[in-house]
Amino acid sequence: DFWQQFRLLFSRSWRHASRNPVSSRAALSRSVTMGLLVGFLYYGVDTTQVSVQDRTGALYFVLTTQIFSAQASLRVFLEERDLFLREFIAGSYRTSAYYWAKSLADTPLQLFNALLFSLLGYFLVGLQLTWSHVLTYCTAIIITTLAAESYVVFVGAAAPDDKVAAVLGPVAFALMSLLGGFFLNLDSLPFWFSWLQHFSLFRYSFAAIMQNEFVGLNFTCSQDDTAKWVESLDASTREHVMEFIHLLPCPTPDGETHLKRLKVNTMPVWVNVMFLFGLMIFFRILGYYALVKRANKLMPTGLPTKVKCKEDSSLKSKTT
Repeated sequence: DFWQQFRLLFSRSWRHASRNPVSSRAALSRSVTMGLLVGFLYYGVDTTQVSVQDRTGALYFVLTTQIFSAQASLRVFLEERDLFLREFIAGSYRTSAYYWAKSLADTPLQLFNALLFSLLGYFLVGLQLTWSHVLTYCTAIIITTLAAESYVVFVGAAAPDDKVAAVLGPVAFALMSLLGGFFLNLDSLPFWFSWLQHFSLFRYSFAAIMQNEFVGLNFTCSQDDTAKWVESLDASTREHVMEFIHLLPCPTPDGETHLKRLKVNTMPVWVNVMFLFGLMIFFRILGYYALVKRANKLMPTGLPTKVKCKEDSSLKSKTT
């Protein structure tokens, strides 16, 4: 019975995590350390022109750290994959029961660490402190975390060995980061390469939290801000600009101007979150079918691909 196998496997995965607290403590320490780091680096942003870059950098740093930290789950999944394949061949349980039980058992701790890291940075940096902004931010971070974990599980299920998996994960995340809208204007991508942006977790999550933070913000502009901008120009342009510098508007008067400059305002927040949710489901289902294919491929010749499960007592004995 699927549900009984699911319940027993979920319980086993949960107990396994509680009996091996070293990795959990390491993840907790990482979340606290990185949250304090981003908080102190960008502590107490104001509404000057400098804060535009600080807010943007803080948000992208949070995303980068959170998405790349999903790589830590890859080693654990690969180790347990070998155990699963042995037990599957022995007919202990179904692939579906193991996969979904394992996925759900790991989720609470992943989300707790993600929110701890993200909220530490959020409040220390001093981003918009209204309930709607915080709730939207947390929702985007949660979906981003689950989507990154889904991709890691897919790589772990599909990769032939740990060496290939260790390459595929970081390379794909680095490519997603490049296509996130921070380092590269997405409109400048060549047509034969631009389709990859639709699979970038960074693109949707960055757009969502940037809009959540910058919409409705107004920024001040001092003479020092203008002077710094003029200094960044080349000599000929600077000479021309100085003639009508008193007529120049503020470089970034409001958040909407900054969003338009980065091209991250093409879709509203909820649409970006829905795309993230779709990628989460897409990668999780791909991971399931990759694991099913691998398990069936390793079945001894002559046995059916769908193995009959043994008595439930056999599975219960493995969970104790």
